[in-house]
Amino acid sequence: MSSLEFDTGARVRPMRRLKHPGAVMGLFALGLEATGVASGAYVYGNFPLKILGVPLCIPVMWVLVMALAYVISTKHGTLVGVLSAYSLDLVLEPVAYYTGIWTWLEPYTMQVYWGSTVANALVWLGMCLIGIKLWEGKMNE
Repeated sequence: MSSLEFDTGARVRPMRRLKHPGAVMGLFALGLEATGVASGAYVYGNFPLKILGVPLCIPVMWVLVMALAYVISTKHGTLVGVLSAYSLDLVLEPVAYYTGIWTWLEPYTMQVYWGSTVANALVWLGMCLIGIKLWEGKMNE
């Protein structure tokens, strides 16, 4: 029996490729960010347009960061793509801290960098990896 068969002999169909990874990534990012805001972990400053407490520019930024991570990963590998995209957060956190773009309120994990948390780092790394994989699926059609 091949690895793609069940005892019944039925074949497992491969996952369909996403036609719009940017839209999926943007919606996923909006959901994650809204969860962070709703849980009281952080709050965003004054932005003219917010959806569920999240500035509209934030999910758009995530889509751009994930596309950048993918482009870097095609030349230098997934790990470098993930770490390069995450390095943007290392630049953004001090800027946000001093300008009030966002403020960490009740972190649920240890704060390690300008109020940012261990959980934030893990989410960034995970999102970067997911973004790379979504774009790889689109580009390898």
